[in-house]
Amino acid sequence: MTRSDRPPRGGWPIAWAALVLPLLVWAVVLLAGGWVPHGDTAVEAVRAHDVLGAHTPLLGMPSTSGATVMGVHAHHPGPLQFQLLAPLYALSGFAPWALVVGSLLILAALVAVSLAAADRAAGARGRQTMTVVNGVLVLGVGSSLVTPWNPWVAMFALAAATASAWAVLAGHGRWWPGFVVTVSLAAQSHLAVAPMAVSLGVVTLVASVLLGRRGRLDLPRRSLVVSVALGMACWAAPLVEVARNEPDNLGLLWTVARSGDGGLLATLVLLVGVVAVVWWTGRRGRGLTSGRPFAIVPLTLIGTLVLLAAGTRAGEGRDWYIVYGAAVPLTLVAWTVVGRVRRSRHRRTLGRVAVAVAVAAFLFLPRPLSDAARLDSARAAPVVDRARELVAGADGPIAIETVGGLAWVSIGPAVYAALLADGHEVYFDARVDGMREDDFRHPRNLDEPHRTLVVHSHPGRPEPPPEGAVVDRVELARDAGATQVAGDERYVDLVLVQP
Repeated sequence: MTRSDRPPRGGWPIAWAALVLPLLVWAVVLLAGGWVPHGDTAVEAVRAHDVLGAHTPLLGMPSTSGATVMGVHAHHPGPLQFQLLAPLYALSGFAPWALVVGSLLILAALVAVSLAAADRAAGARGRQTMTVVNGVLVLGVGSSLVTPWNPWVAMFALAAATASAWAVLAGHGRWWPGFVVTVSLAAQSHLAVAPMAVSLGVVTLVASVLLGRRGRLDLPRRSLVVSVALGMACWAAPLVEVARNEPDNLGLLWTVARSGDGGLLATLVLLVGVVAVVWWTGRRGRGLTSGRPFAIVPLTLIGTLVLLAAGTRAGEGRDWYIVYGAAVPLTLVAWTVVGRVRRSRHRRTLGRVAVAVAVAAFLFLPRPLSDAARLDSARAAPVVDRARELVAGADGPIAIETVGGLAWVSIGPAVYAALLADGHEVYFDARVDGMREDDFRHPRNLDEPHRTLVVHSHPGRPEPPPEGAVVDRVELARDAGATQVAGDERYVDLVLVQP
C-alpha cells in the first residue's frame, strides 16, 4: 500500500474544537455588546453588500500604497473575502451579526483545512504543529479576529495554504483544490502576504510537476480539473478588472513593488537564499521533491525569505506588516519545537504546560486591538442609531460628508454602512485618494436633488450649520482604549441638509 492509499490519520477535530471555542466565545460577546461595523469593517460591509448588486467588487480593500509611492493608490488584490461574506449578509437583511458570524465561519473553515492538511502530510506531528501555529494566531490577536477585517483572513488563509501545500509536497495531490482556494484567499486579502502566497503557489506547482514525473504524487484527473476550475473562479474578478481598467490594479501593484531603495540587491539576496535552501535540503534528502513530510522545512524557509524581502517594499513605518505573514515562519519554528518535544522524556509534562499557558493567555493576555474594536463600536453605535432616526422615512439619495478625525477614521463609515444596509441610496466621500472601486458612490456623481448628512466630530466648537438644517448632537464615550485622533473630539454633530 502506497502513502497515498493510506486513510487520513484523523485526530484533528479535537484540536479544531479547542481552537474555535475562543472564536465562538468572542463572537457571542461582541454580538451581545451590540457590535456595529465601523472604520475599515464598515468599508468591508459596504463591499460585501455590493457583491450581489450592479457594481460587484472586482478588487479587495483600498490599500495605503499611496503612502509608499506618491499618487499610486492600489487596492488589495481581490474580493474573495467579500464574496464569502456576501451570501449570509444578504440573507440576514444586511444585519451586522451576519458579518461576525460569517467571519467566524471563514476562520473556522481555514483552521479545519490547516489541521486536516497537516495531519494528512505528517500525522500527529503535523497536526500538532499547525495547532501551535493557529493557537498563537488566535491567542495573539483576540476577539477582533471575528470582525470582518482583511488582515485576519489573510493570516489564517496563509496558514491553511501552507498546510495544504505541505500535504501536496508530501505526495497527496488531492489537496491541490484546497491549496488553490486558500492561497488565493491569502493573496487577495492583503498585500503584505501576497508576495509570499504567490511564491508558495509557484514553488508548490513546480515541485508538484517534478513529483508527478517521479511517480511520487497522487493527483487524480478529477482533482486537477477541480483545481483549475477553482483557480479560474477565484481570480475571475481581478482578471476582469485588468481587462477593464487603465491603469489596472496589477500595474499599480507592480509600481509599488518596484519602489524603494535596494530593490535589486534584495532580489539578488532572495534568489541566492532560495537556491541555497533548495540545494542544502536536497542534499539532506529532505528537499521540496522528496515526497516526505520534511518538505515543510524548505517550503517555509523560502516563504520566510520572501516575507522578509517583501517587508523592505512596505514603505517607511509599514515593515511591521510582515506580522500578517507570521504563519509561515511560525510553522517552521513549531515543526522543530514539536519534534523535539515529541522526542523528550517529559513530553506529557510539557504538553500540560502548553495547555496551561494557552488557557492563561486566553483569560489574561492584554489585547489592545480587541479592546479598540469593542470600544470603537460602542462609541459609533449611538451615532448610528441617531443617524437612522434622523433620516427615517426619507426618500431619494443621501450624500454623507465626514468632517473631523474620528468621523473620517471610524464613525462616518459606520453611518453610511448602516444607512446602506437599511436600503437608502447612499453616496459618500472617499477615505483614500485615487481610483477606487466604490467611486460610483462619490457625491460628485449625484445629478438629482438629494439630502446631505454631515457627520462632524469635534471637541465642542463646530462650524455653524446651514440655515434650515436639522442638527442632532451626540456626546461620545471617553474610553481610554478606543481609537484616538488629534484633538479631543468629544462630540459628533449630525447635520441633515434638506434638498
